[in-house]
Amino acid sequence: MNEIVKLYEVSKKLFDLVEKPVVSEERDTYIESLVALVEERGIVLNAIHREPSDQEKLLLQQIASMQQQMEPKLQSELLAIKRDINNLKKRKETGQKYENPYYYAPIDGAFIDKKN
Repeated sequence: MNEIVKLYEVSKKLFDLVEKPVVSEERDTYIESLVALVEERGIVLNAIHREPSDQEKLLLQQIASMQQQMEPKLQSELLAIKRDINNLKKRKETGQKYENPYYYAPIDGAFIDKKN
């Protein structure tokens, strides 16, 4: 199979996956599928070593168009993942503060002696 046609097919699968709404219960499988398709797409991209024909240039334009439509959605998904990770870290830290309240003692009011 032609590398550019295969690149188009993988990009189309990725585009279809990104277009589907993400259900929070299936988010892990969604991310795994996303990563697998991106890796496969990278492998196919590295396999292309020749100039495309006119018909293949049209496919490449369609791939570029799909990429432009996917980027904002992928960025928003990345931000949602980062936000969830930060919330999880905050919850974990708060839980540790409740378990051991004297470990995170404030330093306010501490007297620091200075020898000059």
